[in-house]
Amino acid sequence: MSFSSAAISARLIKHRRLIQWCRLFAGYSVVQAVAQGFGFLTGIMVVRTLSKEDYAFFMIVSTVGPLMNTLSDTGITNSLAAIGGKFWQDDGRMGSLVRTAMILRRRLVVISVLVVTPFLAWMLWHNHASWAIIASLVSLTIVGVYFQLNSGVLLVVVSLRQQIRRMQLLVFAGVLPRLALIALFAALGWLNAPLTVGMGTIAMAVYFWRLKSWVKPQIAWNAPPDPEYRHDILAIVKRQAPQVIYFCVQGQISIWLISIFGNVNRVADVAALGRIGTIFSILFSTCTAVIVPRFARCQEPARLRSHYGLTLLGFASLLLLGTGFSWLAPRPLLWLLGPQYSQLGSLVWLAVLSAGSWSLAALIYSLNVNKGWISPAIVVIPAEILTQIILCLSFDLSSVRGMLMISLLAPVTPALINLFVGIRKLNSLNSLKT
Repeated sequence: MSFSSAAISARLIKHRRLIQWCRLFAGYSVVQAVAQGFGFLTGIMVVRTLSKEDYAFFMIVSTVGPLMNTLSDTGITNSLAAIGGKFWQDDGRMGSLVRTAMILRRRLVVISVLVVTPFLAWMLWHNHASWAIIASLVSLTIVGVYFQLNSGVLLVVVSLRQQIRRMQLLVFAGVLPRLALIALFAALGWLNAPLTVGMGTIAMAVYFWRLKSWVKPQIAWNAPPDPEYRHDILAIVKRQAPQVIYFCVQGQISIWLISIFGNVNRVADVAALGRIGTIFSILFSTCTAVIVPRFARCQEPARLRSHYGLTLLGFASLLLLGTGFSWLAPRPLLWLLGPQYSQLGSLVWLAVLSAGSWSLAALIYSLNVNKGWISPAIVVIPAEILTQIILCLSFDLSSVRGMLMISLLAPVTPALINLFVGIRKLNSLNSLKT
């Protein structure tokens, strides 16, 4: 009788945990969906209000600005999760780790600004922006990058400690101020490219100050930087830097390959179908906010293996479920795009599967790098370039189906490499324990 009661209690505990996980995942997904809805509304106001010239300037900044931020990070944020996951509850050590990372990122941002700023200025000048416009847009972009780089470091503390309510509020802290300010200036008829970029910078500042006010009391804010942490961070950065730099220019490589081997007559259709895959960006954001930090701080090999497998299996199951739905009922999804895309019904499932494959590959990569498991760049980068060349030679780039097939298959190679590295690291941890 007692054995039966114990077994029932164990099952109830497991079911409760599963229900809690489902509620947590669903709740955060809803928050991400609402936030992306606000972001979409903001984008609609911008494109409807700005002149074509101003919108071109804004899009240039929106493309090059994230490049500057990515280069100023070069894997530092991921290294914090890998290192801090071992002592995430220790306020003193977390404070020292954050201080060390901030110093390193500030040095890297100087390098990224020196590298990217001339390119940004040239792009704006090439599109006939005045020197006053160029100076204002470049300055606002650099200030925004400063807030982003500090926010990225501080967010690791909240993420590792799984302060879900604060993470949900932060999502809106970055979206709502921008939406409100842009709506105000659009209604007044004052909106232009510098003001639009400036509103984004103000939103980043609000996000940063809100995050800082939460994190500062939690950790030893004035702790000195630690040379050992600096060594560990740089070790991960050096291994990850070649891939980060490659991914920054990967979009340009794709354009060059398409220009050589085909044409982009149907890019509009592909871009429209890509909007349907937004659901996977919501799921991926939820996974990186809720699941990946718990994986990063887990130190038990057996639990790591189960978390790794269940996370990827669950995401893959949602991917197949979404693909199946889009194959059986494409019309409701096409209705979201508008009547001009009604002829693409037979390709909706392929677009959904393509978006999901990229998200699944990104999830594998995120799980790995948050434990410091970096695939060798000397293998990943040549393999990806070779894969893209083969795909461009194998499919018709003048057709929507051909471009979707390339988008679907391109992430398979890096995903398999990262999956192999992850499984190998998990096996090595188990062997060390035994």
